Amino acid sequence: MAKQIAVIGLGRFGSQVARTLHQMGHNVLAIDSDPRIIEEHRGTTTYPVQADATAETVLHDLGITEYDVIVVAISTNVTANIMTTVLLLSLGVSEAQIIARANNRLHADTLRRLGIEKIVTPEEETGTRLAHTIFNQELRDYISLAPNYGVGMLRLPDHWAQKSLRELGFSGIRDRHRVVVLALRRDRNVILAPDEDERVAEGDWLLIAGTDEGLETVIQDH
Repeated sequence: MAKQIAVIGLGRFGSQVARTLHQMGHNVLAIDSDPRIIEEHRGTTTYPVQADATAETVLHDLGITEYDVIVVAISTNVTANIMTTVLLLSLGVSEAQIIARANNRLHADTLRRLGIEKIVTPEEETGTRLAHTIFNQELRDYISLAPNYGVGMLRLPDHWAQKSLRELGFSGIRDRHRVVVLALRRDRNVILAPDEDERVAEGDWLLIAGTDEGLETVIQDH
C-alpha cells in the first residue's frame, strides 16, 4: 500500500531515499532549498518542492503532519537538521514518524535527546537500503542487486517456529513468495541453501533474494 512520505534535504543520501521510495510506488514529498536540485527531482519524486524547512509556516502549509514518515536528510547544515526536527515535533509529528540523518556521534546524541529513535548515518546505511526497510522492520541489511531486485535478511516470526520451509511457502525458485532462500542463520550457525524440509526455530533468520514485490509478499505474510 502506498504511503505518504516526506524527505527533507536532497543531497546524495536524501535523493537516494526519495527516488527509491518513489520507484516503490509511494507518494514522496521532496523538499530542498536549492531550486536546481528540485528541478533534478521533477519526474523522479511525486511532489518536489523548493522550500526552507527551518520555517515553521512552510512545514505547516505543506501539511507535513499528514505524512506517515518524515526523513530529515539535511547533511550540510547540522543546525538546520536539528531545527527542522524540533519544528516537526512542535507541530505534533510523533518521534516514531521521524527518521533523521546524523553526521556524527554528537549529532546523533542530540537527536536521541529529542526523542528520535530511528537515526541513520550514511556510512552505516545507504539511502536505498533505508527506503526498503522503513516499513519492513523485519527485513534487515537490504542490498539492491538491480532495479526492483535485492537481497535481505528476514527475521522469522516466532509463530513460524517448528514449520518446514516447504510448509511456509519457500519451495524452490517457484515458491509462492517468488523469492529464493539462500541461507538460514541460527545463532552463530549458517545453513547454506537449506533443504525445503528444514524446520525453522524461534530467532532464525533467512537470507532471501527476489524482486522487491516478492520480498514485500513475504513481509505481508507475517
